Amino acid sequence: MDMRAIATFDLQSDQYARYRPRYPDSLFRWLNTAVTGHERAWDCATGTGLAALQLARRFGRVDACDINHSQLAAAERADNIMYFECAVEHPPFGDAVFDLVTVAQSLHWFDLPRFWPHVERVLKPGGVFAAWGYDWFHVNPQVDDAMRFFRAVIEPFWSSCSQLLWDGYRDVDLPLPRLETPRCQIMMDWNFEQLLGYLHTWSATKLCVQSLGNHVLNDARQRLARGWGDPTIVRRVSMPLHIIAGRKPA
Repeated sequence: MDMRAIATFDLQSDQYARYRPRYPDSLFRWLNTAVTGHERAWDCATGTGLAALQLARRFGRVDACDINHSQLAAAERADNIMYFECAVEHPPFGDAVFDLVTVAQSLHWFDLPRFWPHVERVLKPGGVFAAWGYDWFHVNPQVDDAMRFFRAVIEPFWSSCSQLLWDGYRDVDLPLPRLETPRCQIMMDWNFEQLLGYLHTWSATKLCVQSLGNHVLNDARQRLARGWGDPTIVRRVSMPLHIIAGRKPA
């Protein structure tokens, strides 16, 4: 695990909560039908609770953990979400307690050989594990072209862990029989300020600015601004989701 990148999640957790995109309802509707029980779910590496909030509408209780205290402090609350600080490789749960275990936008950071035995242990027979993540977004040809320059500037600061996500999680050795997953994408309506806010939640962007200074991205931001046009215009931003899932044998 790249601890430099993990440390960036301590920075501006309120910005992370404000600018990170929301996951589509269609994903949670599918999860709702995939499980046979709705008593308890575990949201691993919950961050600011974006997935936990959606799960809390469908499950009696959601246990949502993260190793980052500042992320948890910025998480939105609900009466049936139990937030706590711990590593996913050391969960404090007994055996066969969860109907569902989820990982949103975080699986590529995990020590998977240490994580999988806990997933198999804490799931009830017939319980479901699901993980998903998004990588690059699309707006229009002008913005997409400018984004290639922005990504080139920050490229040296990406963690090697991200490659697993960029490959669509296809190389993940899931220890459960696989489920067929739906095709989903995130659709956001953003102005230019919201787009920039999102880009500055990326771990590579934060590490780039920390190492070289904020000015290093000036040219990239100007290219994006020209591609976007009037900064108050709201544009549709689409982000396809990579989803993997498996079911514990009954």
